[in-house]
Amino acid sequence: MNDENLISNEQRTPSERRENARKAGKASGEARRHKRTVREICEILDTLPVTGKNKDKLVELGVPDDMQTQDVLRLVALQGKAVRGDVQAVKLWLEITGEAPTQKVEVCASDDKTREAYERAAAAIRAKKDDL
Repeated sequence: MNDENLISNEQRTPSERRENARKAGKASGEARRHKRTVREICEILDTLPVTGKNKDKLVELGVPDDMQTQDVLRLVALQGKAVRGDVQAVKLWLEITGEAPTQKVEVCASDDKTREAYERAAAAIRAKKDDL
């Protein structure tokens, strides 16, 4: 991109800025509607019944008829990959099941003031977690 061709907002007239803001607002709304539509289509596809060999697999695993949907089929496939040693599948499985390890951050405070601030922040975070 050629920076010489760019015009900053400060150099634009108020009406140009309003027009650009209006265009940006319309584009943002369109992008939001598109994302919502894609999400709704995904939800519909997730609830479609499973057929054929995939249905046989779910029946063999003892999955009840009312739960034989595409999203359950994906979970079965993910679990199979995890069992075969796919590290990414294991990580995703642990996240889904809520067993993923939490990340810890170690803070080294060199003075008492920093240490006190850290302890206050840590206490506030713990209190917030307790409220949830």
